[in-house]
Amino acid sequence: MNHRALSLSFLAALGAALLLAAPAAAQDESECQPDDLFCARVRIGPAEGGIRIGPGQGNPPPPPQDPPVVVVQPEHVDPPPPPPQPDPPVVVVQPQPQPQQTYVVQQQPQTQRVVIERPRDRFPYSTAGVHLHLDGIFGDELGMGGAGAAFRIRPNPWFAIDIGGAVYGGNDYNGLDRVELPLTVDAMIFFNPQHRFQFYILAGIGGSYSYAEGVNRFTGNYDSRDYFHLGGEAGLGVEWRIARWFALNLDVRGFLRHRVDENPNPEFTEPNGSGGWRSTDFSGGFTGRAGMTFYFGR
Repeated sequence: MNHRALSLSFLAALGAALLLAAPAAAQDESECQPDDLFCARVRIGPAEGGIRIGPGQGNPPPPPQDPPVVVVQPEHVDPPPPPPQPDPPVVVVQPQPQPQQTYVVQQQPQTQRVVIERPRDRFPYSTAGVHLHLDGIFGDELGMGGAGAAFRIRPNPWFAIDIGGAVYGGNDYNGLDRVELPLTVDAMIFFNPQHRFQFYILAGIGGSYSYAEGVNRFTGNYDSRDYFHLGGEAGLGVEWRIARWFALNLDVRGFLRHRVDENPNPEFTEPNGSGGWRSTDFSGGFTGRAGMTFYFGR
């Protein structure tokens, strides 16, 4: 049998099958389903028929799914080798010639000390001075006056020593004309040497020589005598520092002394009121002194 005869036989068999299955397919379903593998509609005579090849009535097709994610790892590729490095340059260090050293001498500014003096510190003490004074001596029936000078040593602000002498003249207790030359050494203590007005006390010792002549008012006889005395004095005063190198002084001193010469006759003789006489070689009084002091030294 040749190929043509086989084809005709196959077509004839297929047509007979379609004719037999047409009524049933028309009753069941006249439409093709989505899950049919093969579906054909054939109209033979008054009825419509069709051919469907598949599982028959089926479920709707499943929803489309996302394609799976495929991670593709890149293949490991070794990095290319680094290019060859050139040889490092050869560094030749050549010492530089030492520059000539230059010395700069800078003088430090001199520090000046500025001292602001307060008014009470403006007249500090000095270490030495010369004191000139006028004196008046007062006592019982005694009146004398004179002048003198002293050299003052002041080693610190609180303490000073005066070494001096004076010349006095006048009438003594017996009524005789008298001239006296005293020499004294006095120690002075200043209470406030930092102030302009400085208060001080003093105490000292001394000796004197005196000469007296005239008619004694108690005996009525003419007397001419020399006297030597030793004694002491004490007092208080004030010093006014007008300037650093100059000051004024004013003080009052009381003194007490005893005659020490070899004359056997007492210095003072007076009636005692009962027909007798009383005598003594002690005497005393007060000295008022006003003076000025010229200071020098530090």
